Amino acid sequence: MHFDFSVKFLMSLMLAPVSVYGSLPDSVSSHTNIPEVVVTGENHAPVPTTNTSQTINLKKSDRLVLQNVSDAVRRMAGAEIKDYGGIGGLKTVSVRGLGSKHTLVCYDGMPVTDCQNGQVDLGRFSLDQLDAIRLYIGENCDIDAGALHFVSPSTLNLMSSAPIYSDKNYNAVAKITGGSFGFVNPYVSFDHKLGDHNSIKASANFSRADGNYPYTLTNGMLKTEEIREHSESVCGHGELSGRFLLSPKTHLRAKTHYYVSDRELPGGVVYYNTVNNETLKDKNAFAEVVSRTDWDSTMLMIAGKFNWSACYYHDEAMMYPGGKLDNRYFQREWYGTAVVRHNFTEHFSMANATDYILNSFNSNIHGCVFPQRHTLLDALSGKFKNEKVTATATLLGSFFFNQVEVGEAPDNYQHLSPSIAVSYKPFAPSIYFRASYKNIFRMPNFNELYFNSFGVRTLEPEKTKQYNVGASYLYESDKSLESSRLKSFAISADYYFNKVDDKIVAMPKMFIWSIVNMGYVEIKGIDFVTNLEVATSKRTSLFLTAKYAYQYAVDLTDPKSDIYEHQLPYIPKHSGNGSVAFENPIVNVSYNVNAVGKRYCLPQNIRPNMMEAYAEHGVSLYKTFDFKKFDMKLRGDVVNLTDKQYEVVRFYPMPKRSYKASVEFKF
Repeated sequence: MHFDFSVKFLMSLMLAPVSVYGSLPDSVSSHTNIPEVVVTGENHAPVPTTNTSQTINLKKSDRLVLQNVSDAVRRMAGAEIKDYGGIGGLKTVSVRGLGSKHTLVCYDGMPVTDCQNGQVDLGRFSLDQLDAIRLYIGENCDIDAGALHFVSPSTLNLMSSAPIYSDKNYNAVAKITGGSFGFVNPYVSFDHKLGDHNSIKASANFSRADGNYPYTLTNGMLKTEEIREHSESVCGHGELSGRFLLSPKTHLRAKTHYYVSDRELPGGVVYYNTVNNETLKDKNAFAEVVSRTDWDSTMLMIAGKFNWSACYYHDEAMMYPGGKLDNRYFQREWYGTAVVRHNFTEHFSMANATDYILNSFNSNIHGCVFPQRHTLLDALSGKFKNEKVTATATLLGSFFFNQVEVGEAPDNYQHLSPSIAVSYKPFAPSIYFRASYKNIFRMPNFNELYFNSFGVRTLEPEKTKQYNVGASYLYESDKSLESSRLKSFAISADYYFNKVDDKIVAMPKMFIWSIVNMGYVEIKGIDFVTNLEVATSKRTSLFLTAKYAYQYAVDLTDPKSDIYEHQLPYIPKHSGNGSVAFENPIVNVSYNVNAVGKRYCLPQNIRPNMMEAYAEHGVSLYKTFDFKKFDMKLRGDVVNLTDKQYEVVRFYPMPKRSYKASVEFKF
């Protein structure tokens, strides 16, 4: 019932299209000498480019009723979030049905990676430390980027805010959020201007929650009210960064980051057994430096990063010798990139990016082979741009060299990957048509190659071909015309077709699971985004956004198979969301609904494997008070307003209705 209402509500929003604080194609790097329009402030609208890109400006995140980073990402067309329940549950992103291991996550343009399992937990990042979230799908239109940015079918870039100074040489923020299930989350940051062009910033974030929320357990005709126990989560991060002008042409950015979490794992819901003794501790530290020099027609960027991660898994059960299991996993990564770009003419430029990556892994588990992987990437790119046409093309060369201390290493691998993208502006400055093609692959991660008894060292990479066509329209009123009620309007639509060969899947083999290459998958879909901003009076404004995604993702491996032409697990055919925000002098109000259609938890599309459709509603009230020496913002949220019981992952129930409140001070 709620889902039917939500679909009708979404469709009504899309028929009355819609403000580009939400998501639309974005521009290229602000440092590029080729003329581009750049998103630098709250009211600037992104200009569509050759690829499909979407941006959420977090300065206006109150309008979207966002609770965390994963909540923001699922507002983007084509992106799905796998949420394993609870405040401390793992949260990963999959774009256009390709899986979380096909999405590169970046933080301020530098990759965030995990060589062990190939996916990044978005729960480790806080919205408070970010300024914007940007999703690129397909060919990267920014040829200034490192070669690793061209490796994945999609890139999610989490961007922190650059300090802005007006009448003082510092900025300070203090915020505390509290809510249901024992949730407490303080955040502080301080940045200081050093001289005319340099600055440093320090920030810290801490959160804890007992996570013991109620849920309804359904077992046939029997329904019981249970409590999600063993769900306590404690985590925090500290960060120190700096921006420096080394010369009139050279900028340097440096950052150190430390994150730690200690979580109880409630596990999947098992009938008649709510006891679970699993815990997980994660630690991550990295340091990075980025230097960029811009001459008249040439740019040089050199960057380096060291990343260290540790994972401690503990479980107590009689099946283990001594009654407990303590597994420890450690990984290290050295990453370096050098990019040079030259503008040959006003309209044509070329760039070459060379990356080197060294990954190593060790563990105390039986059978660990202590693997290493050397990766060399080289991306040669070209870009043409005039008043009507923008075109980019890239040829990526990838070389992988595997080593192990115990046993025989997998074969080395090399591959050439082409991609091309074009956008065309036929007559109006706000209408764009685009098309792109990308040929790319995914290397097996260390778990798939080496982990215990089911790793297979002869695995081939997953090979992916992406096709996309789309169109965008963007309107912004002349700010000098105060009489104009329509402030901005945008609409964007894309049709895509993905083909995946040698898909890596886990198959049951008697008493163990085996990782194998099998399968040919086709994914067809439509992404639709629309936004609207209207001035309802001199002091009030109305903001509307809507997104709809259709995905047909099926297995076409074997026509005789029981799963032939069946929808892939956890991919709904229909999904979408919409939001309405009314800002006024008294108190601002925003409402959001996120709707997901039925999907299946296993490859066979039969009734026992089906997960019901759901719609989650949220409401937020917020207000900013301007005092002489500081600003104060108050916000209150009701999450899952209708108290809906639903699951994103089977047997991991999500919380029902919950509440949050926060107060933020800016000095």
